[in-house]
Amino acid sequence: MKSRTAIVLATFLAVTNTRAQQDDVTFFVIGKHANYSQGTSGQMAPVDFSFFSEIFLTSSGDAGNASLRFPTGEVIAYRDMRDAEGGNRDNLLLVSGEDRYTTFADLQRRYPDGDYTVRFTTPSGSVDEGVLTFQERPLPDAPFIALRQGDSDDCAVLAPGQDVMVTWQPFAAGRADPNDVLNDLVFVILTDADGVRVAHSGRPFEGRPYLTYADASHVISGDALKPDSSYTLSVEHALLDDTTRFDDVPAFTTRAVTTKREIRTGSADMTKCLASAPSLSSSVTMLYYRDIGPAARFYGDILGLELELDWDWIRFYKTGPASSVGLVTEGDGAWHEVREQNAVMLSLVTEDVDAWYQRIAGRADVIVLKDIGDGGPIRSFLLEDPGGYTVEFFEWLIQPE
Repeated sequence: MKSRTAIVLATFLAVTNTRAQQDDVTFFVIGKHANYSQGTSGQMAPVDFSFFSEIFLTSSGDAGNASLRFPTGEVIAYRDMRDAEGGNRDNLLLVSGEDRYTTFADLQRRYPDGDYTVRFTTPSGSVDEGVLTFQERPLPDAPFIALRQGDSDDCAVLAPGQDVMVTWQPFAAGRADPNDVLNDLVFVILTDADGVRVAHSGRPFEGRPYLTYADASHVISGDALKPDSSYTLSVEHALLDDTTRFDDVPAFTTRAVTTKREIRTGSADMTKCLASAPSLSSSVTMLYYRDIGPAARFYGDILGLELELDWDWIRFYKTGPASSVGLVTEGDGAWHEVREQNAVMLSLVTEDVDAWYQRIAGRADVIVLKDIGDGGPIRSFLLEDPGGYTVEFFEWLIQPE
């Protein structure tokens, strides 16, 4: 039988070992990850799928001899990212799959579900058999990112030096952890054009706020936004599985999806953000003639362009999948008269001409030639560009057949 002194000593050593490991390692994770990009018009597209594992260190912590064993028996050593260069430097140990995959099924074949074993040592102890298991659970939906600055929604160009609220749709697949280790997470990260992280929403177990599945917004300080700069904004939704603790160090597997959106700031004197531009569906360049007969023969018969609209006094010929050249007879209904040098109008076709008008009209640096209104088969307005050319925005009221 152990003496009371021995029991007390053993208990003291166990507690000391646990506390020391918590002093060195905040948590570790094994993950499968999908990257999506969000375009300027809001379109979402998958980029790649990847595998990773990370051992996060405390600010003064240390760990070494770290390795990860796959269900196949393959063993990979962790890289010490404290020695990495540039924006890749971080206070963690990393295993990152070298390959990027175009489908999740390809990723699963290389990194199958099953038991993964983590090993590492700290100055006062070690994790020798940290087994974490991937079970079947689908990836969450890619978050859709929107930006709000001041009273402006869906900002495209941000005002520098001003806070910006990042929002996303509710994390519907997220949940509270049934093991009470850690709930599903959200991360918001902003990096500059050099890949340097300039803002982060926080990580768990580091003594500062962080985001969970219940959050739907995060404010990035204006201090991170410099004038005339480009940034990459990332929002990640992370499902956590097999949550557990090894010597009281939290650990879990994750299936995560990150959406990345490129953003930029305006000049230093910009006081409010510029909203995302309404979409454009096609463009038509109008050319004016006293007699369109010869021009129609040139574009239709000689060049062989497809005739897509014929209303006698005006004809459209396709010049591309979403662009055309319009031949216009001088006279009633034509904005321009024929000029000896040129009579060119750039016409931009949109499905929301009123949104374009609200965005542009009223600016002191824009010349409006014709206010918005309906005329025949279109609703339109006209501007003059700095070179004196006419720019028309129009929306079809009656679609040509």
